[in-house]
Amino acid sequence: MCRRTSHIHKVDVLSVDASSVLQVGDSQCLDAVSNILAVQREKAIFYENEFMFEDYSAFSIPLVAPSPTEPICIDTFHDCPYIFVRNVRVPFLAAASVVHIGSNESISLETRVVNIRHLFREEPHSGGRR
Repeated sequence: MCRRTSHIHKVDVLSVDASSVLQVGDSQCLDAVSNILAVQREKAIFYENEFMFEDYSAFSIPLVAPSPTEPICIDTFHDCPYIFVRNVRVPFLAAASVVHIGSNESISLETRVVNIRHLFREEPHSGGRR
């Protein structure tokens, strides 16, 4: 891996979520995994052990990394051993996301999300007039 020096004038980041990476400089390997089980209820009543990750197959099904159909050949030439960045503005880094300024050899990111919404049903009403 080519090593370079990163020069950054200004980085403006409001928030970095869990399992996200803000990396300035070289890294050998970045690996970020985020599992999210989001429950929204019209009436906020929750019970202990009501929602468990192991109850949802979305979190346990193995993900198979895609394999290229043809070989990939990459030749890089770094004319300058420095990375110059004037300004980076990132309001928010969400689950398992990366802002990386520098060289990297390997990166693996995975986010799994299950959204559950429990809403009250409206009372059925007749179609005619009273």
